[in-house]
Amino acid sequence: MKRFLLLTFVLVFGAGLSAQSFFGGLIAGGTMSQVGGDTRGGYHKLGLVGGAFAGLNLTEDVDVQMELKYIQKGSYSTDMETWPFFDPFLIKLDYIDLPVVFSYNLNKINVNDINLGWLKLEAGVSLDVLVNYRQEIMGVEVLASNPWNRFVFNTVVGARVSVKENIEIGLRAVNSMTSICESSKYIYSNGNVLYIRRLLPYYGMFNDILQIAVFWKI
Repeated sequence: MKRFLLLTFVLVFGAGLSAQSFFGGLIAGGTMSQVGGDTRGGYHKLGLVGGAFAGLNLTEDVDVQMELKYIQKGSYSTDMETWPFFDPFLIKLDYIDLPVVFSYNLNKINVNDINLGWLKLEAGVSLDVLVNYRQEIMGVEVLASNPWNRFVFNTVVGARVSVKENIEIGLRAVNSMTSICESSKYIYSNGNVLYIRRLLPYYGMFNDILQIAVFWKI
C-alpha cells in the first residue's frame, strides 16, 4: 500500500514539477452500482463520490491523473416481482478510492468538419480501501457470509466532455478485478450469493459501478 502511494505520487508530482504542466482540482458526483455474484442484476444502488485530483500533461494530447476520492458502492434490491425467491437485500460498501487514469484528447480528430477537442477518452486502474460496510436482508443487518476484503483492485474506462475551460463532466465504468470478499477456489452459494469468476482463477463477488462526476480544475 505504502509503495503504491509513493510510486504514484512520484509519477504525478515529480514529473509534474519537472514538466511544469501540473494541474489539480475537485471531483463531485454520483454512482450507480451492482455486485456481481449476489444473484441480482441491475445498477440499483445509488451513492455519492467526491474528492480531489492532481495530474500532468504528458504530451499535447495525453494526460495522467491521480485521484483521491470517497466513493459509495454496493447492491440494492427490493423488487419482489422480479426476484420472487429472494429477500429484499442491501450491500453497502464505502471506500477510499485511489485511481491513476490516462486520458487522450481527441483534438486532432474531425468528424463532418467538427473537431472533437471537447472529448477525452480515459483508461486506468484504481485501488479501493474499505472504510465502512453494512449488509441487510429484510431490513435487518446481518453478518456477511465471508469477510469483506479491505483492498480491491479495479479497471477504469470512460470519457469526459469539456463544458467550460476548467469544467469537465465524466462518465466512467469501474469494475473490480479482485473479489470484494474472501474468495474461494470453488463456486460458493448460500441462497443470497452465487460466486462468479473474473480474471483470477478464484470465485468471489465483484463491484461494478457507473460513475458520473464533475471535474473542476482550480
